[in-house]
Amino acid sequence: MRAHGRPAARRRRVARRVRRVLGRAAGRPDRLSEGEPVTIPLTLQLKRHVPAAPERVWRAWTDPAELARWYWPASFQTTCDVDLRVGGRFRIASATAAMAVSGEFAAVEPPPAGRLVHTWRWDGEEVETLVTVEFLAGADGGTDVVVTHERFTDAGDCANHAQGWTDCLARLIAHDFAPPDR
Repeated sequence: MRAHGRPAARRRRVARRVRRVLGRAAGRPDRLSEGEPVTIPLTLQLKRHVPAAPERVWRAWTDPAELARWYWPASFQTTCDVDLRVGGRFRIASATAAMAVSGEFAAVEPPPAGRLVHTWRWDGEEVETLVTVEFLAGADGGTDVVVTHERFTDAGDCANHAQGWTDCLARLIAHDFAPPDR
């Protein structure tokens, strides 16, 4: 059976990768031998209201050219590659800032469901975390964007990402949502 044009084997590989990122199964306690330290994964969650319809905010987040215009500061000269499908990859890079992040999509659900789930790994680092972005319709026709970034094992790293996401979402709110000239 195929889903979204991909064979079942590919879906199973993606599911195994997501389980590795998520760690243990939900509701099951970690099993550690006596004396081992326990590292509790940290999660951050931010919610911001964006004054544009969910479909429009989704496009700003998933169209590579548009994403590059707001995701990082303009001085970073950001480039983006997005293969928007389950199992597809993304990369956001800045040669100017000498940094890049990439990951693999585990869920791609355009509005009205409005949810992206993907892994997150900075170039040159081993740690891979998980990001979920929800695009929820607001009562005023706008969008409540909820970013949940999980699986941090270091409080400082979690705090740094919270600041980064805060800045990123502020740029999204300020983004010009007028239809691009095409």
